[in-house]
Amino acid sequence: MEPIWGSPALEIKVGGERWILIADLHLGFELELAKEGVYIPDRTEHLARKLLSLGPADGLVIAGDLKHSIGLSSGFRVRRFLEEISAAFPNIILTVGNHDGGIVSVVGDSCEVRGPRGIPLGEVWVFHGHALPPPESSEYEFGVMGHVHPAIPIKGLGKVPVWLIAETTCDYLPRTLVVVPAFNDMLGYGDLLRMRERGPVFPKCIDPEATDVLTLEGGYLGTLSYLSREKGLLSLT
Repeated sequence: MEPIWGSPALEIKVGGERWILIADLHLGFELELAKEGVYIPDRTEHLARKLLSLGPADGLVIAGDLKHSIGLSSGFRVRRFLEEISAAFPNIILTVGNHDGGIVSVVGDSCEVRGPRGIPLGEVWVFHGHALPPPESSEYEFGVMGHVHPAIPIKGLGKVPVWLIAETTCDYLPRTLVVVPAFNDMLGYGDLLRMRERGPVFPKCIDPEATDVLTLEGGYLGTLSYLSREKGLLSLT
């Protein structure tokens, strides 16, 4: 397993197969913005092209929040997105996120839908992060989750997406947890320096002293504990 540097995605080898893992597409997010009087074009095709640039691959795992609306109003966008990427990713699996209510009726047989507690993918346990994985996930060295939309404020740039590689402190989780940046770059990002509870795993079950923070491109920024102490001072220059 390794990040695809420059993209909010992981590559995971399963046997002889290449799988891509992403999280937090939130298709239809622009509909939420429209309710607030902010109008932007439909970004479904943009996100499909962004994903296709990482393929082809034998399979794709989406670690939750394929759509944004908890209802069904994003259904047309979801179906169009899956249709556009299906040739490049013949096997598509979604582990359900907190925004994916009613998703089975939306996707039909265009992707396999698995529960919120996640699935094994090779030697990695994959889940969204709003619900605890099952006890057997603790047998895995690595876990991967989304949900947090991790970001750090950088002088002159605002909040930028980052990777987290964390040692866990809860014995019912994998020993090392990778938190994936949100794939939809229009989303608001959570400021890790002002951490608040984002479900039963983050930040409750991570050790800030043993959590490395990296830029999307792989640049090392420091531990989460160090960056929290230096909040407001971080600069890339």
